[in-house]
Amino acid sequence: MKKLISSMLTLSMLTAMGVPASAAAADAVSPVVAPAEKGGSLDTRLTAVTTAVKASLPVDSLLSRLGGDQEFTGDVNDNGSTPRWDLTWSNHAGSISVTAGEDGKVYSYRLNLNDSDNRQFWGLDVSFPKADKGKALAAAQAFANRLMGEGESVTLKDAKSGSTNSMSFTGTLLFNGLPSPVDVRVQLRADDLTATSFHRADCYTSTNPEVPPAGSKTSSAQAAELLRGSLQLTPYYVLDEDGKTASLRYVREDTKNFVVTAVDGKLVDLDQVYADLVKEYRTSSPSKMSFAANAAKAEDAAAPGDEGGSASGGSRLSDTELKTIEGLKDVHNREQLDKTLRAVAALGLDGSWTLERVSYSQERKTGEISARLRYARPLTDAERKELEGDYEGELLQVTKNIIMNARTDELQSLYTTNFYQSERARAKQEQPQSAEQRAAAEQFLAAQLKEKWGKSKPYAKENENHLLYAQSVHDYLFPTNQISIQMDENNLVDSLDVNWNDKVEFIAPRTIISADAALDACMQAFDMPLCYVEYPVMENRVMGQKYVLAYAFRLGENRSFQGIDAKTGDPVWRDYDSSSKFSYSDLDGAFGRSQIEALAAYGIGLKGGTFQPKAALDQKTMLALLLSACGYEPNPDTGDGLDELYSMAYNENLVKASERNPDGAVTRIGFLRTLLGASIYGDAAKVSGIYSCPFADQASLSQSDIGYASLAYGLGIARGDDKGKLNPDSTMTRQEAAVMLYNFMMR
Repeated sequence: MKKLISSMLTLSMLTAMGVPASAAAADAVSPVVAPAEKGGSLDTRLTAVTTAVKASLPVDSLLSRLGGDQEFTGDVNDNGSTPRWDLTWSNHAGSISVTAGEDGKVYSYRLNLNDSDNRQFWGLDVSFPKADKGKALAAAQAFANRLMGEGESVTLKDAKSGSTNSMSFTGTLLFNGLPSPVDVRVQLRADDLTATSFHRADCYTSTNPEVPPAGSKTSSAQAAELLRGSLQLTPYYVLDEDGKTASLRYVREDTKNFVVTAVDGKLVDLDQVYADLVKEYRTSSPSKMSFAANAAKAEDAAAPGDEGGSASGGSRLSDTELKTIEGLKDVHNREQLDKTLRAVAALGLDGSWTLERVSYSQERKTGEISARLRYARPLTDAERKELEGDYEGELLQVTKNIIMNARTDELQSLYTTNFYQSERARAKQEQPQSAEQRAAAEQFLAAQLKEKWGKSKPYAKENENHLLYAQSVHDYLFPTNQISIQMDENNLVDSLDVNWNDKVEFIAPRTIISADAALDACMQAFDMPLCYVEYPVMENRVMGQKYVLAYAFRLGENRSFQGIDAKTGDPVWRDYDSSSKFSYSDLDGAFGRSQIEALAAYGIGLKGGTFQPKAALDQKTMLALLLSACGYEPNPDTGDGLDELYSMAYNENLVKASERNPDGAVTRIGFLRTLLGASIYGDAAKVSGIYSCPFADQASLSQSDIGYASLAYGLGIARGDDKGKLNPDSTMTRQEAAVMLYNFMMR
């Protein structure tokens, strides 16, 4: 059954990726329904969206081949500018979930299978995917290409996610050939290259979808000079990746988001733009909202003769889809719901309140449609009086979240949230600490945390209502070791937080590079391409964003900037790509090199940058290697890492607590016992009297180990030396363990 469904899905997804016209004709949808006008009835809008989605994805093929009756739901999340529809087709065998725009553009797609034969063994049951990575990339690229909009493109690359059951590919979405802030991910099943997931980072967004044309009046050199002036670097001690040492680095002090706009060459702080809009939102006089009589227009759109099924002009919507669409015909739209609620005086929804978003959901069993509305207003002058200055730049709001029946307008729930209530005690608690409070705090710390306080100095990056102190080493701060304290109005300790590690070794460079040299290195580390950025805007008193062409710092995919090494001037990155943790510099001459590198390509290996292939294998290293194959990221050499490693190992049945021996040498039979014992072959290996062991030194094996040795030979995990001996009691090397694990995964 599993193989049958798998092959069917593969065929259907190949149809989605481009096959002969005769095969694709079954999914043809013609003509495509144009997007419904804003304010149109929900059933008309759902008809248009569903038809357009089915023109992009082979929904009918997938569902018909899975067989059985299907259920269909279509819910909308409407923020006024970028509505999103969540469409779901499901039956006993699985489901297809799609998030699409009003025009039917697919932003997210997921295929879920409920095949009972598709269960994953919980434990060490990994194997290499049989598919070629090149073919998988081509399949993923073809799938992504068909979902691109006008002026959009993406070039996918291997995400190296570390999974052997699926293959992921990512890329940056290009608008008019230039980078955008939107990432794209496609995931395939490793065994048959079925596309199971597609996701764009702008799946749910308040960014206006209109993209300005490419072109710049500002040169990259001009932009780079302006961006350089926005950088602020300060030398700090920073904890190294090993968790044991700290090195001196120039770290970016500023957290602001600067860009240079292409149209006029101005250096713009996007955070300040946002803060200015917040001020405008707070101080502007909201105009009273007027309501046009557009309810009739909405009803006209769904009038008899304009049925959802016929509107598509032969769109081949299924009976299930038409039934769901029919259920939306008498649902009130955004404007109708808003008008009804504002007419209820007791709700207080006057002109100061803005309707930010509306979403709908349908109860499958009852067919009831609920509408969720979120309103917001700025704090009044009286409410802000005691808070003025404390939260400059933040969007201070009171919100009302309302749930109501979308047909009858009956209220189901309402709650108002005001995190900035002007209670005197709370207001004083939120105020900056006074000089008297600072003195009291420092006196307390000097008495109660004498040793740590003697190593500390004020840390400039203070919270408004907390005092921060960090350890000072060689006259440089080490912010990882930090004390945070808050005193109340009576100069008593209101909060205290001490994060401190006395075991850190500080590496003191004899000389460090200059601040200017650090700036130069920082500028060379960053890419500053012409790209599209999200620029804050406010329309109809609703905060949103628009795309603007600009030069901006881009750090690259899957990594973050950790500063400039103060000694060497080299940039330091933290890479989030799992495969990067397993690249080694010491594999020359190792007979297991190809196997070690193949494992690393799937996120399986040892951290630290070296593998030490000829070193003896100890228990903690064996467990780290095997646990990485289970999807964990153990690091026994950091902090509590050793205890965490053994906790993972116990959960995966690799060892028992009584067998814990981190530095103990691992023998060949011991490794096989662990490897096979935690896999689906564990129970079979324990059966006695059924195996004929092929190794020449079988006499040296205990009866309880005969099964493990025999299975290892039969599965191709171990073949013995040139004399056919297993040498079960000899200590393994790390590369021998990697080769056996590789052979296990090739079975």
